[in-house]
Parts: sequence; C-alpha cells; structure tokens
Amino acid sequence: MADPTEKAKDVLHAVEHPVETAKELEHEAEEGSSPRTPLIAITGVAIFVGIIFAILVTIALVLYFVYGGK
Repeated sequence: MADPTEKAKDVLHAVEHPVETAKELEHEAEEGSSPRTPLIAITGVAIFVGIIFAILVTIALVLYFVYGGK
C-alpha cells in the first residue's frame, strides 16, 4: 500500500505542473498498458465534447437573444 505522504506529494506535484502532468497522462494513454488508460481516454473525449457543447449553447443563446427573443 502506498504511503499517504507520497500520494500527497504526487498530487501537489500534479497541481504545480499541470502541463507536465497532461503530457505524462498522454504518454500513459498512448502506451495503453495502464489500467487507467480507458479512464484517461474517456475523460479526454468528455472534455472535448463538453467544450464543443458549451460553444454551441453559447452561440445558440446569443442568436436567440439577438434575433429571436422579440
């Protein structure tokens, strides 16, 4: 079992260096040998789809209130 102090240090390191952490996760997902690979891939797709959804909703609301809300 991992030491809680070491886990806290890993979390702190990940928060301090998010770009480095993202690159490590990308590398881990590319290898595909980790049990976390499906979760990493699904999270990446969900974030991408969420961003696209937010952009579309924003555009729809702007169009509604500018042109159609009368």
